[in-house]
Amino acid sequence: MESLAVALITLAAATWVGAIIFQSAVVAPAVFVDLDGESARRFLRTLFPRFYRLGLICGVLIMLGVTAVAILAGWSDRLAVMGIAALTMLVLEAVSLWLVPHINAARDSGDFGRSRFDRLHRISVSLTVFILIIGVALLGMIGASSALAAGA
Repeated sequence: MESLAVALITLAAATWVGAIIFQSAVVAPAVFVDLDGESARRFLRTLFPRFYRLGLICGVLIMLGVTAVAILAGWSDRLAVMGIAALTMLVLEAVSLWLVPHINAARDSGDFGRSRFDRLHRISVSLTVFILIIGVALLGMIGASSALAAGA
């Protein structure tokens, strides 16, 4: 059962990190190259809430997996760090989702809202980069734990 919980943590973290990388490296460049302004706007307004909700789901799954491992195997320092990392990612993802309507409103304000849009967008991108870094570190911790367990 413990290995199932670890698999859940790994799958959710890898999905989250993969979604961020795919969004940044594939989707965003394609949108701005292949879609006109209005189509890009409509697509992104549909995409981003779903993107952030996926992150929230992954975060909840990671937290459930960490809790399950803690119950089954007992708390450890490494498990506590993984839980804190996942909780941090989850909170930052929730803030990012909360920012979406504010970013859209600033964009809809035209030139008047341009500086607000730029600031909120920078915050959103920064949060996503921070989530990505923590997610990669979390996957590294999972890999290191697995390597240690296999060597034991």
